[in-house]
Amino acid sequence: MSVRFLKNYKVKIVALVFAIVIWFFVITENEYEYVIEVPVAVINTPPGKVILNDLPKVVKVKIKGTGKDLIALMVRTGARIKLDLFDVGQSKIFHIEPRDVFLSRPIGAIQSNEIIMPDSIRVILDDFQRKKIPVNSNIKPKVAPGFTIVGDAQINPDSVLISGPQSLVSKINSVSTEEVEFKNLTDNLKQNISLVSQSSNKIIVSTNRVEISLDIQRLVEITLTGIPVNIRNAPPNVNVYPRPSTLNLVLEGGGELLAQLNRNDIIAYLDYNRVKGSPGIEHPAVIEKPPGIHYRDVQPKTFKLVFETNSSN
Repeated sequence: MSVRFLKNYKVKIVALVFAIVIWFFVITENEYEYVIEVPVAVINTPPGKVILNDLPKVVKVKIKGTGKDLIALMVRTGARIKLDLFDVGQSKIFHIEPRDVFLSRPIGAIQSNEIIMPDSIRVILDDFQRKKIPVNSNIKPKVAPGFTIVGDAQINPDSVLISGPQSLVSKINSVSTEEVEFKNLTDNLKQNISLVSQSSNKIIVSTNRVEISLDIQRLVEITLTGIPVNIRNAPPNVNVYPRPSTLNLVLEGGGELLAQLNRNDIIAYLDYNRVKGSPGIEHPAVIEKPPGIHYRDVQPKTFKLVFETNSSN
């Protein structure tokens, strides 16, 4: 049995292939109806305008044609539905008709018989706007014991350009990084962090990632003594002296930062306009320090004021 089958097998294979070709030719000459998804394309958007609403990406269309023409259409994927915005003011509703199906190349006798869904598309236009907004860091860094963060996080770039419909862009005043935690930091941090995605896909951001840098230093404390206490805003005809005239305090901060510090970098004063109405009462000094440094254990905590009127005036 098997010997008979194998005899003249080449002739039989050729006959089978020929039969399949004849069958395929016959069925592809028949006409069929088929539902396809036709992409939507927008053309001639007016200058200075942008589409505000979301448009459907495709329209389902029932088409009719021979089998071979339908195969050619699917292979070439040349069908489009074009929405021409040339004469659109603020908005327009496009009613989709079978004749609106555009074929980049004629394919046999393909016919668009029916628009299935959607049968209409509304386009809303808005003015185009572009503006620069700051980037806010939303990272959560935690240093290891004995270390500290010096200064604020450095963001590069510290601002981005956003563009899109004016009604959306005008409401956005800043953008934040994603919330990311860092624990037990002992070395300087430099990390690329993604920005939080905008709620509308109509907003375009110039970049979606920024570089965050942190200065991590070993925590050190030093004591500064003899820092002069000054009086501000005293009138020319009044001599005012604090008693005592200096203070001492303990500073905490990064070792590299404190190594460059001296007592002239710490400013202590009393504001005459705030204390002139309370004679005899002791007042704490206002202390200004470089960023990234903390102070404690101020001695003395309060100061008396000695007023002397200039007798020559």
